[in-house]
Amino acid sequence: MSDNAPGDLLILLAFAFNLLAAIGFLLAARGKRDLVNLARKSYNFFTVITALAVAYLFYLFFTHNYAIKYVYEYSDSSLSFFYLMSAFWAGQEGTYLLWLFLNALFGYIIIRSGNNYRNWAMVVFTSINLFFLLILMKLSPFAMLDHRPADGAGLNPLLQDPWMVIHPPIIFVGYAMAGVPYAIAMAALIVGDFSQWLKKVFPWVAITALMLAAGNILGGYWAYKTLGWGGYWAWDPVENSSFIPWFASLALLHGMIIERRSGALRKTNMLLTSFVFVLVVYGTFLTRSGVLADFSVHSFVDLGINQYLVGFLVFYVLLTLVLFVPRIKKLGHVPLKYNFYNREFIIFSAMVLLFLFSVVVLFWTSLPILSGLFSDEPRAADLATYNDFALPFAIVFSLLLTVSPFLNFNSYIPRNWKRKLTATVLVAAVVGFGLFYFFFDAGLAFAGVFTLVLTGLTMYLFKSDLIRSIAPSIIVFTLVIIASALLNIDSYLYIFFFATAAMAVTANLLSVFSFLPGRWKIMGGQLTHLGFGLMIIGVLASSAFAVDQKLVLPRGDAGQAYGLSVSYNGMQNNISFPKNKLLLSYEEQGEVVDIEPQLYFSERLNGIMRKPYIQRNVLYDLYFSPEQVQELHEHDGLVLTKGERTKLEDYHFTFKGFEMPEHGSGSEMTVVADIDLEYNGNVSNIRPAVAISTGPGGRETTDLPAQFGDDNQYTVSINRIIADQGAVSLIIPGLAESGPPDRLILAITRKPVINLVWIGTTLILLGTLIVFIRRRLEMTA
Repeated sequence: MSDNAPGDLLILLAFAFNLLAAIGFLLAARGKRDLVNLARKSYNFFTVITALAVAYLFYLFFTHNYAIKYVYEYSDSSLSFFYLMSAFWAGQEGTYLLWLFLNALFGYIIIRSGNNYRNWAMVVFTSINLFFLLILMKLSPFAMLDHRPADGAGLNPLLQDPWMVIHPPIIFVGYAMAGVPYAIAMAALIVGDFSQWLKKVFPWVAITALMLAAGNILGGYWAYKTLGWGGYWAWDPVENSSFIPWFASLALLHGMIIERRSGALRKTNMLLTSFVFVLVVYGTFLTRSGVLADFSVHSFVDLGINQYLVGFLVFYVLLTLVLFVPRIKKLGHVPLKYNFYNREFIIFSAMVLLFLFSVVVLFWTSLPILSGLFSDEPRAADLATYNDFALPFAIVFSLLLTVSPFLNFNSYIPRNWKRKLTATVLVAAVVGFGLFYFFFDAGLAFAGVFTLVLTGLTMYLFKSDLIRSIAPSIIVFTLVIIASALLNIDSYLYIFFFATAAMAVTANLLSVFSFLPGRWKIMGGQLTHLGFGLMIIGVLASSAFAVDQKLVLPRGDAGQAYGLSVSYNGMQNNISFPKNKLLLSYEEQGEVVDIEPQLYFSERLNGIMRKPYIQRNVLYDLYFSPEQVQELHEHDGLVLTKGERTKLEDYHFTFKGFEMPEHGSGSEMTVVADIDLEYNGNVSNIRPAVAISTGPGGRETTDLPAQFGDDNQYTVSINRIIADQGAVSLIIPGLAESGPPDRLILAITRKPVINLVWIGTTLILLGTLIVFIRRRLEMTA
């Protein structure tokens, strides 16, 4: 039996049992309740068989079975245990099998807690499994080569990083989990019962958002510490394919909060649940169809499954429409409370903002496809395009985050609010216009003073708990503007960005403290918002105010950067050696620290790979990124091979060989280079030498130079004896100088407050986890 037979047989059996489970759940949903047991047992068999297929592929990797095409393409005998494990999901075939396995496990969420939605939800969910099984039958991870190579092609060196062992599985947990709320939502539409749907899907939407967030954050951190370009997010289309469903799931979470409180937005939430899942499928098409091969460094090539991916996408879009449109009236309608002083309105505004941002990113990500429909030369959006709309979005979102912690769901309408609000807005507009038109050149400190005056006026007009609550945030806003003046930040947008983000951080930090210690289970939203505020401050500050300095370091020399003396001492191996390390050191306050960034040529990727060194500090990172090592061809002086006649200006040198005169002591030896020198038709002999002695202090070399030229104007010394080539390297000051063999081009970037990015993203994950815990407890209550 061939090595691929067990794996292909397991895929076929998984297909058969999943199909049988789908039929069983379908018939049970249509009234034949006695078939539920058959459907469950079939699904159990499907799960076990899928797990066996996963285990068998791991077995093929760990036994180095290079007759299997997938094993050959993504591993070799040099890989460690963990990187052999991560090779499983390094290519398309393995990731589809991983996704199927996670789907198999998550199906039990529906089986155990789906209640009256269970049977129809499992019909939808098993149909998702069928698509993956069809893909695996077409694109089998167990396909064989026509021969058995001695070793594998190896794993992409960029993926040989601890973070890439866990990053892809986490992303695929998010992808697979998105199918659970979708299946339950479709079941609710089929059954026509919406009384329990929100309670059933809420925690799984939260865990989808959590896993997608974790995957995006880990991917960004991996890029920062591994790729050497100094960033962590490049708006690459493949990066966006997981970013878009994350933000869409955040929009959905906000909509579900409103529905749970008042019953509003049920139709919207149904569609958003479908939208998140469809975005996952669409992202799979974008990254794995090859349509972005010219626009993304992460894109997979087309492996002949595009028709499956398109069919996958179209089927679930049509299924959503077919089930949703005829049942619009049954979904009911509860009006939203459009009151600015109600938290429901703020949450709705955040939901709309998150959704619109997702759609805009989706549009720019899809631009290569859309432009290709109307042009022979498709194009992609550049980095500036994304940043230009992301910055205003962050400002508006920060304003919402500032107010939301201090509002409640009970409508609060102050007396004569229209007149007071109108007066406040007019004062703000007049003062704001005056500030920036008349006083900007005099310094933004004026803006700070007037902002304090405006704060006091607003508090007087309203005299409300809301205004008193957000007063600390407004004071922080003012202080940030004053600080901006002192730091000479001359971008209005940047100033407003930092000020509003600082307000959001202050408001949510105060709110988080108010929940501690006894009410931590209900502070998930505020903790997430606090993390978001810190993150966006870190993102802009570490990029807009980063300072770059480039050093050109000949081997053995040092350069100065940011108060450090940085030295380049050569390479551990050579540029073609895998993971070749550069030998660098820097001196700071008398302490010398050795660092080893990597620079090497990868045959697999046919390009130069760079891995930076990061000096971490509380307030900033120093990012050492090697760009290239340049060979210096004149470093060896004058190299003469035995019998070779070499011209240097008006002199002709002929190296006749080495002589080693005898010495009385065996611890001393002299090596003489016998050289004929021709100048203006006259031939003379010069004999530079080196004396080598070995004593208690070790080996010592003494230079014995020779002289030539008019009035012995030139001195010739032996620089290096190249014994294996029968050659000698000479130094002749004024004629043939010696220098270093190479030099390093090193970029060092100072990234201020970048730790806020990692602190903020960690708080986002922790806050989302708390949301999941709370909604899961409510589900089981």
